[in-house]
Amino acid sequence: MDTVRNRLQGFWGGAAWVSAFLFLCVMGALLSFPRAVQSSVKNSILYCLTVLVPSLFPFLALTGFAVHSGASEVLGNRLGFLSRYVFRLPSVCAVPIFMSFIGGYPAGAKAASLLLEQEKIDEEQAGRMMLFCVNPGIAFVVTFLGGAVLGSFRTGWFLFLAVTISGVVLGVFAGLFHPVPPKEAPSPAKTQGNALIRSAMDASSSVVKMCVCIVLFSGLSALLHSTGIFQLFSRLAAATKLVTPVEAAGLVSFLLEVTEGVGAASALRVGPQFFAFGLAFGGLCVHLQIFSLFPVFPAKKRKFYLFRFLHGGLAFGCYLLIEKLLPGGATAAFSSAVGVQQVTVLSGTLAGGLSLLLMCMAFLLVVSKDEKKE
Repeated sequence: MDTVRNRLQGFWGGAAWVSAFLFLCVMGALLSFPRAVQSSVKNSILYCLTVLVPSLFPFLALTGFAVHSGASEVLGNRLGFLSRYVFRLPSVCAVPIFMSFIGGYPAGAKAASLLLEQEKIDEEQAGRMMLFCVNPGIAFVVTFLGGAVLGSFRTGWFLFLAVTISGVVLGVFAGLFHPVPPKEAPSPAKTQGNALIRSAMDASSSVVKMCVCIVLFSGLSALLHSTGIFQLFSRLAAATKLVTPVEAAGLVSFLLEVTEGVGAASALRVGPQFFAFGLAFGGLCVHLQIFSLFPVFPAKKRKFYLFRFLHGGLAFGCYLLIEKLLPGGATAAFSSAVGVQQVTVLSGTLAGGLSLLLMCMAFLLVVSKDEKKE
């Protein structure tokens, strides 16, 4: 017993030294490259306020309302056969699965965490949802990426279809060899007023977490570029001969953070199939946001990342197939004049996004104070 305790103490002591070393390295990098970090953080804040907050908050609130109000159960009784027979998940998952494909990355994870918290699904079922309910929203892919960044709504729709179809395929694969869940008995109606407040609070919390993660990763990305670490990883990816150096740089950007990947890939003019891979993979920033929504993440991390790469590869191939079957798409539709940073600055919704974000934070403070009084 003492031997085990000593080993554990030695491990944590070693981990603490690694953390201390990383702390000193990052501190030195921040002092050495302050302007690069400031510029990157500024652009990420603009993106959050002008694109992310206005487009994502309504979907997150609607997803939470569906779970809290019982709407997901009512609609699940009508659409549940798809959830039960296609994905081998309970009927109550039908609406959350649908919202995960159109509402944005955290929508499916948030719904799964709420269903798990309310014991409407078990941990294994929540874990299976997290293998395929991680998708970019239709507003981000079609309107922002397709219409504003790439200059082609058709390309946006192709990307959305590629990511969605590949996600559905993964969901079917994840449910193989699992029994069809029994049909749930209808539950008593719930008070929608309370459901509305709770869904707004959940959406506010999720939006604030997402913005913090994106700003953090934008600063980290600036440090990786400034210190040459990003270029090193890009060269290592290109050394595999599977991609060109330009494509490798775009892929590494996508692996870190989706919005950073969109900006880099559009500037580098990589093929749209690489956008499909990056959107399906999601990026480490999105993954951390998803992990934060669960007290204990219900899926094994290795399996989660295996499915993330599978999703990316399937979306890559699916996009090429869609473009071949439906020609007239996208490769020539890229616009060098429009980049992600320019779009966020010129979008004109900065005041609205800032107001919504401040209201989210104020709402969380007010509700938390009321709960403490009770």
